[in-house]
Amino acid sequence: MSSKSPSGLNAWLSFLQTKKFPVRAGNLARLKAQIVRQEDTLESMQKNIASDPLLAFAILNEANRIVPNRHTEINTPFHAATMVGMKGIHNLFKHFDAYETRNRKLPERLKAFIRAIQTSYEAATIARHWSIEKLTSHEDDIFWITLFRDTARWLLWYHAFPQMSEIEQRIQNGENASKAETMVLGCRIDELTVHLCTFWESPNNIIESFLTKHIPNAEELQQLAHLAHHPDELPGFTEDKRLTILINNPLIFSYCATKVAHEVERNGWDAKQLAFFYRIISTVMHRRIGEVIRTAHFASTEAARLYNMRGKRPVALQLLDPNLYTAKSASQRPKIVESPLQELKKALARSENQNSKNRANLALKTIKQTIPSTQHSILFKHSKQKAQPLLQFGYKLDVLKNINWSANSKVFNKLSSGVSASHLHGEKLQAMVPGLPGSSDQIIDSESHLMLASAKLNDEEMMIFWLETRSAFKDKDFKTLKQIVSLVHNTKNQSSGRVQ
Repeated sequence: MSSKSPSGLNAWLSFLQTKKFPVRAGNLARLKAQIVRQEDTLESMQKNIASDPLLAFAILNEANRIVPNRHTEINTPFHAATMVGMKGIHNLFKHFDAYETRNRKLPERLKAFIRAIQTSYEAATIARHWSIEKLTSHEDDIFWITLFRDTARWLLWYHAFPQMSEIEQRIQNGENASKAETMVLGCRIDELTVHLCTFWESPNNIIESFLTKHIPNAEELQQLAHLAHHPDELPGFTEDKRLTILINNPLIFSYCATKVAHEVERNGWDAKQLAFFYRIISTVMHRRIGEVIRTAHFASTEAARLYNMRGKRPVALQLLDPNLYTAKSASQRPKIVESPLQELKKALARSENQNSKNRANLALKTIKQTIPSTQHSILFKHSKQKAQPLLQFGYKLDVLKNINWSANSKVFNKLSSGVSASHLHGEKLQAMVPGLPGSSDQIIDSESHLMLASAKLNDEEMMIFWLETRSAFKDKDFKTLKQIVSLVHNTKNQSSGRVQ
């Protein structure tokens, strides 16, 4: 990739259209050997074809390209392989780029690429099981449509890793996904996918799963979710003709399952946004929300068993015993009691805890456990010369709201300029009070001991720690705070320095 990355829809289309499909080296070598051996049949190759999604996708596209009548569209790779034949599959080899996964340390772009594929498998399995529950008879088609609608996203992770990493960071910091994609790429990934699938001559159903002609728009999604407003009751029926048509289109399973899988991957099974999509599917299936959730959970366990690409921990492990897929059972393993700081380090490393609010919540929980002498605490997000309280305990909320924390402050400006920590009391604290923001001096008195620290969240944001007590902080407390700050700081800034 050149030093200047593409920008805008046309530039990314030109960039990705010239790229080969990454295929696992072992799968590609095995398929080449099977084609050479005359005793092998297409039926015997099915497992190998299905084991690599981009291999299957290329065969599917080729079959739809050579079939003249688009009304007899081919949606499954197995059907596609019979249409393409041995010679047709052999001709596709020039479009593949083999990658190796046997190395212990994989490149970051390859790990992200494999992780994205596994998330798509989880989405496809959820969509398939929802479709089965509704008795649509389209469950196999829905599985492959859901899996392949993320193909452009996989290729972006493989060929444009820095840009996709920036998008993911923006989303974790609370930015809307569409806005983040447009800011970084100059276009939305869904828009790019539709144009790429048209270029690849992919099945129409994959393209249609993005179009509001076949999928509800934002307002219609709200209407469908509202019909399942009460979780303990069956959802109501819609009298709107268009909504009825959309409910009976199985592509809605593909759309919602993809949203659910991406949300779980980012924020875990307790993500707030999941309830919205569960309510939509509850209306579509005319089932209680609890049944929709149970089916999604069951499907995720099946995906962990059948489609574990080893790119990430399957999301099913958040629901089940984490030792379920290991050789030894949990009962045979000694229980290891970890310190709060060890627990914080592990929790901060999880993908669902990368946004500032979650990291602040974990840090505050650890402060309560490890620095019990803290009577009052505030954690701020500092960005663009402004401080915003994220969490606090011990102070009266109405008092904090009346303080202008974004006012110009020498102390906060210094804290925001780099990673630091200080322990202040007595004359040293009183000399520093005029440099605090707004009227914050009202929550400090002559007996106060104040510990201030800062950690870098990303290139634009800092987290500021404010710990205050009317008794005293010990040296051990200050050392513990610096350890907490280092853990928060180094979660996303491995190359930066530690707290001095």
